[in-house]
Amino acid sequence: MNKKLQLIVYQLSKFKFFNPKIIINMFINIIIITTIFSINSSANEDRNYLIFAGGTTSPPFEFLDESGNYVGFNVDLIHAISNELGREIRLIPRDWLGTYESLQNGEIDAIQGMNFNAQRKEIYDFSSAYLLNSSICFVNQYNNEIKDFEDLKGHIVAVERNGYAAYILAEMGEIEVMFMSDMEDAFERLLKGEIDAVFCNKLTGVYILRDRGWESRIHTIGNEINQVDYGIAVKKGNILLLSEINVALEKIKGDGTYNKIYEKWFGLEDSLWSLLKKYAYLVGIIITVFFVTIALITKWNRTLKREVDRQTKELRGANQALAEHKETIEESNHFKLQIIDSLQIGLITFDSEKKLTTLNRFAENLFEFNREEAIGSTFEEIGLDQYFKVDLIDRCIANAEAIVIHETIFHLPQGEKYYNCLLSPLVEGISNCTGGVMTFKCIDEDKRIRLELAQKDKMSSLGTLISGIAHEIRNPLSTINTYIELLPVKYDNEKFRNKIISQLPNEINRLDEMLTDLLNYAKPKKSDFQLFYIEELLTEVIDLFEPILSSKNITIETSIKNKVELYADRNKIKQIFINLILNSVDAVDEKGHIKISITELVNSIIIEFIDNGCGINSENLSRVFDPFFTTKQKGTGLGLATCYQYINEHKGKMKIDSKIDNGTIVKLILPKGCEHNE
Repeated sequence: MNKKLQLIVYQLSKFKFFNPKIIINMFINIIIITTIFSINSSANEDRNYLIFAGGTTSPPFEFLDESGNYVGFNVDLIHAISNELGREIRLIPRDWLGTYESLQNGEIDAIQGMNFNAQRKEIYDFSSAYLLNSSICFVNQYNNEIKDFEDLKGHIVAVERNGYAAYILAEMGEIEVMFMSDMEDAFERLLKGEIDAVFCNKLTGVYILRDRGWESRIHTIGNEINQVDYGIAVKKGNILLLSEINVALEKIKGDGTYNKIYEKWFGLEDSLWSLLKKYAYLVGIIITVFFVTIALITKWNRTLKREVDRQTKELRGANQALAEHKETIEESNHFKLQIIDSLQIGLITFDSEKKLTTLNRFAENLFEFNREEAIGSTFEEIGLDQYFKVDLIDRCIANAEAIVIHETIFHLPQGEKYYNCLLSPLVEGISNCTGGVMTFKCIDEDKRIRLELAQKDKMSSLGTLISGIAHEIRNPLSTINTYIELLPVKYDNEKFRNKIISQLPNEINRLDEMLTDLLNYAKPKKSDFQLFYIEELLTEVIDLFEPILSSKNITIETSIKNKVELYADRNKIKQIFINLILNSVDAVDEKGHIKISITELVNSIIIEFIDNGCGINSENLSRVFDPFFTTKQKGTGLGLATCYQYINEHKGKMKIDSKIDNGTIVKLILPKGCEHNE
């Protein structure tokens, strides 16, 4: 009862003056408190000490250390309250399960640390808050998937058993919660990758990481949530004990004991004293800055003068550098002009309006006009439209298109000259054409050399042709001559007469076929272009070879995806197909294979003849299109030459790829439409 009076005196001492009305009300309250205390203390009248219960796995609040001692922030705080009250408080470390019932039946008097919330306030009374608790999420430093609370969905998150964190995660949904009694064990599992995150009290998590040296391996994500007050819980209605606890808390906060306990377990950087020191330090900095600013203002005029002088000097230097840069640009422009004037070809540049912007000395001398007067004029204004087609220049500018003009004739005062011209667009950005560049070169000498080479090739080809003709005619003529010489001697020999009857016509037919092939090659018939289906023509040709294919057991495979039309000379294309299939049949052994494929492209048709025959060596491959070149015993050497000539008439291409023992591929590329005929 003496302690009660001390409490009352302490409460009265807080007033600076006495008011009779206030004193009467206080005495009435004292009677009520005493009555309630008498009722509430009936369960522990037999003991003169208090029992506070606390957890065992919530460092740094309360936990068992390695030696089994009960330590922590709450433990030290209760000891300080006990000293202040002058009354023994016994601490019972225990699990939270059943704590509420123990408080109700008087086994314990208080719970030493608990978060405040609306549900708990209905069943407990709480002391003044001495901490602001919050929850935060911890993840492994190598986890790049979880960056905020929304990312926790679908992951395993550890929470403290009997804590409020599980309820928060339940509201988020889709999170697998693992309840842990020991949060240090939870962080060990996080490092091992057994769980994805730990969601717990911020102070507990920070303390464990700092104590175990894991601060660099685990970090927090998101912001702190569920910030709630933290204090001591008593049985609902135990107002007297609550008042004693609050008075003791106020005293240990006032004399610095609380700050020492706080700094011991949570560190100096989080303490109120540290915060005050920071504020004091900040105020000192502000005062210092103020006085330094005053000092700087007094020197401002001098500093300003020095700055003006410095900037003036820099401006002079910048002007000098600008002048030097301008001189460098002028020298560069002069050098560029020297380069284009040294070119032995003509060069003209123009803008998008076809006005000349540059031309070199070669062009100036060729067209005999003054460069300075020409620049800024259009092609028409200075008469260049008689040498260059203006519509091509318009097309180059409009479409940003490069155009090559072969062998155009310039009617110059010094005579006619042949020139090759190249128009190139000047493009700014992706497709903005700002003008163009025209270069032109005289090709008279090149043209003369080409004509001489063509004449030499023609004479060489003529010699080869005559040699081939002589060789091919000599063989059957020799056979005929031999029979004529022997005719007078062996005329009566019936066997001899039979040989003459059988062999001489063959030799004469051979001469006739060779001369026919030669005439077709030397003076081909005029092409008769028509539209036809390639597949039908190919089938017709393959049918011609059916007897020989069957006798040699040779298979022909065709690959045609669609029905393809071709505008060409049907008879000449047929002859090409016959010659190529005949060559393949001669090249493959028995049971050989020939594949013919037809592919239709946008503007062309590709026809391929592929066989698995003996192939052609590299030395002979370069000569297969030469007239009379053959490796066959009975060949004329005009088959592929004729094919090559017919393909050129159709403005197509013919390519042969072959290796010894690896077969041969002949590729024909023909234009689809009638452009070649135009």
